[in-house]
Amino acid sequence: MIEQFKKNFEYDYWANDKFTKALFEMAQPPEKAVKILAHIIFAWDVWLARLMKEDLSGYTNPNPPYSLEESRQKFDQLHEKWKNYLAKLKPETLTERITYSNTQGKRFEQSVQNVLVHVVNHSHYHRGQLAVLVSQAGGNRPNTDYSGYTFEIGDAKAL
Repeated sequence: MIEQFKKNFEYDYWANDKFTKALFEMAQPPEKAVKILAHIIFAWDVWLARLMKEDLSGYTNPNPPYSLEESRQKFDQLHEKWKNYLAKLKPETLTERITYSNTQGKRFEQSVQNVLVHVVNHSHYHRGQLAVLVSQAGGNRPNTDYSGYTFEIGDAKAL
């Protein structure tokens, strides 16, 4: 199961990277799309901090004002941090429960496994919004389907 989580996060990075590149290719990327990308990055960041039991005092704005360039840098840094976290993950850790507060201070508890599923699904949801915004602004909307990822990494093939 851990190997699948690693693959899911690599897919998530791959798909988010495709949209980041699509926004960079646009002469005038939609402001809302840049903000959504920053929000995806915030989610990657805050959830990893929660899992690693880091200080969360700096995570108050779920919509950070990152420029596209800042998002690119932050995203690549977080990709490495997530790879390191997942490389050390043990099967028994998946069922461990973490307690955390959201940005409004409300407390929650859930399993590590549920958090990992949530992070990837959260990005997927917002990529749907990015697809609409990029397309409406005349940009080149990338295909970020999971099957496209599996073909690109050589894990699937046409017959």
